[in-house]
Amino acid sequence: MTSGKTIDTPETGPAVQVSDGIWRIVLPTPFTVGTVNAYLIDDDPLTLIDTGQRDEAARTALQSGMAEVGYRIEDLERIIVSHQHIDHWGLAAELVRCSGAEVCALSGFAGWLSRVPDPVLAEGTYMRDTVTGHGGTAAAAAMIENDASYGETLTVDRRLRDGDTLEFAHRTLTVLHRPGHSASDTAFLDASRGVLLGADLLMQKPSAAVLAPRLDGAPATRRPRALARQLTSLRTLQTLELSLVLPGHGPVVGDHDRVLLRHLERWERMIEDTRRALAEGPLNGIEVARRVRGNLADRAPFFALCDVLGCLDVLIDGGLAQETVTGTQVAFHLPEG
Repeated sequence: MTSGKTIDTPETGPAVQVSDGIWRIVLPTPFTVGTVNAYLIDDDPLTLIDTGQRDEAARTALQSGMAEVGYRIEDLERIIVSHQHIDHWGLAAELVRCSGAEVCALSGFAGWLSRVPDPVLAEGTYMRDTVTGHGGTAAAAAMIENDASYGETLTVDRRLRDGDTLEFAHRTLTVLHRPGHSASDTAFLDASRGVLLGADLLMQKPSAAVLAPRLDGAPATRRPRALARQLTSLRTLQTLELSLVLPGHGPVVGDHDRVLLRHLERWERMIEDTRRALAEGPLNGIEVARRVRGNLADRAPFFALCDVLGCLDVLIDGGLAQETVTGTQVAFHLPEG
């Protein structure tokens, strides 16, 4: 077995040892999010957390990274999928065909994966409808990145629930369902080492609370409260004794208390900025986003909308804002009177 690299690096492919028996392999994606992290746990069973999307670039980088630690794709015994965004699981079915690895994922997420590509396509439709339904143009909606060809149907062998444990020869991971960034977001805690494999829950950069249809495909009676869930999930980290968070994107987080506080304060400011913007109301979602997030002309506005709609829902649920629907038009304003 080779030693791999021991420094943090944004390069794709090389394996970087980031904790005892855990190697980070940075994979390229075709998406604006940039690279995505896969984690190889060199233990019994040999386990991969997240896989990258299904394309040649991710496949090659993963093979190269595993080879640096002395393994092949065929050696994988367990694959864990952290959440529903395709850059984290799209390659998994192919890896299973090569290795026969057991697939583990959150119970409510397993059915979603079994219905691919339908839920991926439904997410794309939802994203575009969200943009146009809140004042965005058809051209802006067309900028949405959503391609079901980057993944394929995946069968989950072990359905996980919050509080379950995954046993290894030399460690135990506790399953933590922490929704917000997505409804399926799942982190994995090695309490004995103070290490959290945190997916997109806590990263150096802030993580959007992404709006999406329900995991089970059932019609929703209201907009999902993704930001409220994310804030709750982030605050649960304040109760954990952590030395390291291994995120789904970007460098490892060694000062999680400071990073967590920074993100929570950012959301508090954005919620207040959103409330203040409504003094100019009534406004549609895009108009609020422009006042809170600035010019949206150079990027698809969906994620900016996720931010401000999440803030608006916090305000609405707290009685500090109101939403009015007239035909196909949605407007937000301060409470009357």
